[in-house]
Amino acid sequence: MLFWLVCFISWLGLDLYLGQKQAKKQAPKRTYPKRKGTIDFICSGPEFFRQFFLDIRNARKRIYCLFYIIRDDRITGEFFHLLKKKARSGVDVCLLMDWQGSSKIKKHHLNSLKQAGVRVGCSRKPRLPYFFFSLQQRNHRKITVIDSNIAYLGGFNMGLEYMGESDNPNLSPWRDYHLRLLGPSAIDLESEFIADWNEENQPYLQPHEQAEDHGSGIEHLIVPSGSGNLEEKLIGLVRSAKRSIFIGTPYFVPSALVFNELISALARGVHVTVLIPKHEDHPFVQEAARPFLKELMRFPTARIQSFTNGFYHAKIIIFDEEVCDIGTANFDARSQRINFECNCFIYGKDFIKQIRPFIEKDLCDSETLGAADLSVHSIGGKAKTKAAYLLRDFL
Repeated sequence: MLFWLVCFISWLGLDLYLGQKQAKKQAPKRTYPKRKGTIDFICSGPEFFRQFFLDIRNARKRIYCLFYIIRDDRITGEFFHLLKKKARSGVDVCLLMDWQGSSKIKKHHLNSLKQAGVRVGCSRKPRLPYFFFSLQQRNHRKITVIDSNIAYLGGFNMGLEYMGESDNPNLSPWRDYHLRLLGPSAIDLESEFIADWNEENQPYLQPHEQAEDHGSGIEHLIVPSGSGNLEEKLIGLVRSAKRSIFIGTPYFVPSALVFNELISALARGVHVTVLIPKHEDHPFVQEAARPFLKELMRFPTARIQSFTNGFYHAKIIIFDEEVCDIGTANFDARSQRINFECNCFIYGKDFIKQIRPFIEKDLCDSETLGAADLSVHSIGGKAKTKAAYLLRDFL
């Protein structure tokens, strides 16, 4: 029995190592130019779904939607109803969902969508030869593009908990950040959707008209990532930070390379503020974060805040109050090295000043953590922390 257990663990390790190595080698290097356009910042579920559904109702040509999680609940029912109605009216509607994250959608719902003319596809199905690694490599993007002109990108998935109606009272209200973009970068996000769709679904989608940048609005850049290139991007930005870094994330479990760069930033006097949720929506994530947070606290310029007003699911990093990163990626190794993500890097102090009041509100709705808050004394707690650290790349 011990022999077979050793063989199984060895196979898992080899599968993960070789799978990640191959994925990094084969990862597409799609790049987009800096754009200018209108960016609306959305930080509440009711506001997001109200505007999102309105834009779907007003669609005239096409609707492309990609979500990591789609629940089987009332808000999803309304979403499906709108998609079917638009498809029956002649709008080209494509819905892409992650194979694992949206696995609970019942088959009869999918059949109903298809019968109405909605094209439905799954992303990132497990595959050989590296089955276990491919099972970990999720499409964590949340992208919607409407009529090649309006695009959505951020942390909201499709489900009632994102409306603040979770069965767990600790997860309500739900705090998230999402972007609504108008202008040429919608075509860039549409290209990402099409690439994800064409990887596993047919008939293939063809790209549409090229974007025209009229030179007005907020300067920003769409950055897709997968298999490690987000890690490289973050290392460069942390390394160039001179004064401050703000990190808002539900999961603070960074890769070793990103974390080492963060420690180097603290050592040279950069002020680092980390905002995380007090309550967790997945097991082990707080235990996995604890060693990293304790290490940060060795530096006087580090500040750790724990969000207490519901659940904090936002994904944001601000460098020197000049560059703002908002998108789908958490500040964890899974997002930085394994998952497929998509972020928007926004350049300019004006946008950051615009959203600063919302960030300050979230900081006010949090408590400052000290070293004592991260200490673990029980044997069970120490064992759980150790296990979480070993599993940190896959939480």
